[in-house]
Amino acid sequence: MNAPYRNELRQRLVNSIEAAGLDLKSASLKLGRNHAYLQQYIRKGVPRSLPEDVREKLAELLGGDANDYRDSDVPGRAPMRTGETILSVPIYDIRASAGAGSLVQDGEPSGWQPYREQELARFTRASTMDLAVIQVAGDSMWETLHDGDKVLVDRTVKRIVKDGIYVIAFEEELLVKRCQRNLEDGSVLVSSDNKAYSPFTVSTVDRLEVIGRVIWIGRALG
Repeated sequence: MNAPYRNELRQRLVNSIEAAGLDLKSASLKLGRNHAYLQQYIRKGVPRSLPEDVREKLAELLGGDANDYRDSDVPGRAPMRTGETILSVPIYDIRASAGAGSLVQDGEPSGWQPYREQELARFTRASTMDLAVIQVAGDSMWETLHDGDKVLVDRTVKRIVKDGIYVIAFEEELLVKRCQRNLEDGSVLVSSDNKAYSPFTVSTVDRLEVIGRVIWIGRALG
């Protein structure tokens, strides 16, 4: 690969992957991530820093230590201490549709949402770089979710195991819906809390990707 990369770490990572006889797609899958995970990290900087579990798996796959794959030039991630630990979760300027649907987009975080460490620990054990705050569009999840609500998404959840609200990519659209898996045939019932919208079933052969599970909802009043 001759294209320039964002920094020395990414260039070194590409070289190590090629030296191991792998490509970005196969290496991503070996890490337990989607096939485009490392390509997005290297080419687009998403995520901006590899989480600890990914770095540990890279060390097992490519050799070295997990710290060899740690970014040192990512601003705005360090916890602030004001009597308690404040963690920053990336905000992405995409709208997960609770209505007709919107195209999936990738890109840099548009900002950072602060959370108390103790508060996050009640919801998830995921690192902040495996979390994302995104905005909801549409009314199909009314009244659970309103148009413009911000939701905290745990991106370590890649399968629908238990009933809940998930962000899913389906037919080139990013949707936030209530999902329920059929244990007999593995299909997924995708439904809206607004009964004006009809539910639909996604079979195991359809292209459905679980982006993450919604674990927190925030909205402005008034």
